[in-house]
Amino acid sequence: MSKNKVIFNQLLVCDADHLILPPDADQSLSPAERARLAKIVHPTQAKLFLLGRYLLRQLLARQLSLSPSQIPITLNNKGKPQLFTGDAISEWHFNISHTHSLLALALSNQAPLGVDLETRRLTPAQIMRLARRYFSQAEQHWLHSAPSAENFLQLWTLKEAVLKAHGAGIANNLAAIHWQPEQAQAQFAQQDYQLSHYQVDAAQGLGRLTLALQGDIRASWLHLKLADLPLALEISGVQPNLSISHALSDPKFLTFQRDGYL
Repeated sequence: MSKNKVIFNQLLVCDADHLILPPDADQSLSPAERARLAKIVHPTQAKLFLLGRYLLRQLLARQLSLSPSQIPITLNNKGKPQLFTGDAISEWHFNISHTHSLLALALSNQAPLGVDLETRRLTPAQIMRLARRYFSQAEQHWLHSAPSAENFLQLWTLKEAVLKAHGAGIANNLAAIHWQPEQAQAQFAQQDYQLSHYQVDAAQGLGRLTLALQGDIRASWLHLKLADLPLALEISGVQPNLSISHALSDPKFLTFQRDGYL
């Protein structure tokens, strides 16, 4: 990587229930994306898909000097969306996650990344049942000592974020991620991942968000605010608030813009 390269690590979290997309938002999508959108029956899922691709293409268009519909998004051999490889555009990496009406979009030109956002609440019995199925013995022991929904979501989101950054599927891989409580790094398939953990305060209640950036590199994430972006979106209500989770973050590696509504 060039020493003079400007690094962009950007994170945007929003609530689709309190956003009104412009009538022509689907024109930002590729023909393949519009065809996929037409097949999504559930209204919320359709809106989240459209919102995610609209925001992604608008943000990339600003960096690549292309019109949003010209952004060459394809699927790799693992089915993960990526930018067309073979030129400088392929230096850009992105990932999207959503839960209920919340959507998280992460964008970077530094390294492959993954993001996972969860707001579900589980009982201690449900937590341990899932832990026995998907987590290592050490992780099960950690959760058993403090089987809170908060700890479970921290662990679950970091594992999904790592797997999404790697491109591997979730099946049979969750227990293969190596992580120690209170650490800002995880390992999977002999590769390091830097972790950034957040608490999400939204209308649906408190949730967790984890970002995973591939490599042993320093990462500073910029929280984008919808109101500050030159988009034709109408914001009809309060958007989620993010705050850093100090318990699982290493200040030597990570710096953040804290709090504030997006």
